[in-house]
Amino acid sequence: MIFVPLWQLLINENMLSKASSKGLHDFLGFNGKIVLSTVMPDEFIDKLRLEDYFRLIRDLRPDATMIPDNYTYTDDPLFLSWSQTIRLVSFAKDFLKLNIPVIGLVKGANLLQMDWAIKKQVEMGYVSFAMPARELFEEGGLGYFLPYALKILKNSSIYFELLVYGVGRKQKYKGISYSNLSWFIEAKHGNYFKNGFPYPLNDPEIRFDECNCKACNGLMPQELLDLWIDGKEACMKILIVHNLLDLSK
Repeated sequence: MIFVPLWQLLINENMLSKASSKGLHDFLGFNGKIVLSTVMPDEFIDKLRLEDYFRLIRDLRPDATMIPDNYTYTDDPLFLSWSQTIRLVSFAKDFLKLNIPVIGLVKGANLLQMDWAIKKQVEMGYVSFAMPARELFEEGGLGYFLPYALKILKNSSIYFELLVYGVGRKQKYKGISYSNLSWFIEAKHGNYFKNGFPYPLNDPEIRFDECNCKACNGLMPQELLDLWIDGKEACMKILIVHNLLDLSK
């Protein structure tokens, strides 16, 4: 299973057009499960309406999607963070109209907002959740919010799934999964993962090492570099899947 960040497509009209015409599976050349990630910078959140999300999901054809992201910062005025939290719950209700699995979001500027948002989504029938955590982790707040989110879900008497999204380093808590976007971002810049570390394709340390993963099928990074020069898009597709498989070892 891979997570494809919607905002990375939105900033590249050519890439979005091709992905929309082919669908994500054909565009990426990937046969596994694809989840559309709606976690994105604030400026995109403000621009997208419900009908925009539905159109993008229809065209991209992912296997599952997150509900639309919002922005809630601990130092924002409460009326602003509450309006964003209410917006998130409203989108969660609207996304139930989709005919694919939908993943709820764990968000909130404080514990009360997080509690309310999670419980409202549980009432609607959500059992799978993602918690965007990169900024919380960088600011040292993940250890404060994550245990509380787990407590709410455990007390809800449902069998739940919680993905901590945007953090590649595992925490001490049990019963959660992790995802970050490094495999996708590094591939976009032409970087190749080996044993969990990114390298430029021309790095002498890995340049002539054959890779027998399902994406490379015996190709060396040097051959991928030649492919990058001849056709960046074809090489990027291989790198995206290779990097993901390397990080999944």
